Amino acid sequence: MENTQSFMTVSLKRWLGFHRCHSRTPTLGEREILVMELLWQQSPQSAQSLQVQQENISLSTVQSTLERLHRKHLLAREKSGRSYLYRPLLQKADLVACLLSDIATDLGDANGQALVAGFVDYLSATTPEAQGQLRQALEQDTPSAANPSNDQ
Repeated sequence: MENTQSFMTVSLKRWLGFHRCHSRTPTLGEREILVMELLWQQSPQSAQSLQVQQENISLSTVQSTLERLHRKHLLAREKSGRSYLYRPLLQKADLVACLLSDIATDLGDANGQALVAGFVDYLSATTPEAQGQLRQALEQDTPSAANPSNDQ
């Protein structure tokens, strides 16, 4: 039983992406998260196109938000005419994995048991679809017992 729990912990850590992050994830403000969401939905985009999608926000505010995200190494930008086009350097799932890694580090949870237990508790309150995604991810990481080549 302990070996199974250890394997599940390792699989969950891999699925959650603990191997990806070695330093603190930058802190993001509400506006930065909104801009990231828009760029995850469609990218690349200019500051002007992002500003049109947000109500009551000036172009200079959007530009400074993009500049902060670029300095935090969360966005790439390339010159297009007189403006820049921005795209995220991390997918949303990768950013979440980095944040979870930070939480585990903050809790002093080297083996991730508290984080996994908390995640399972959280997941139990979510939709069956989310629970199914977790099962699929764990099954993909689980070596097949039916495959004799794994025993050799």
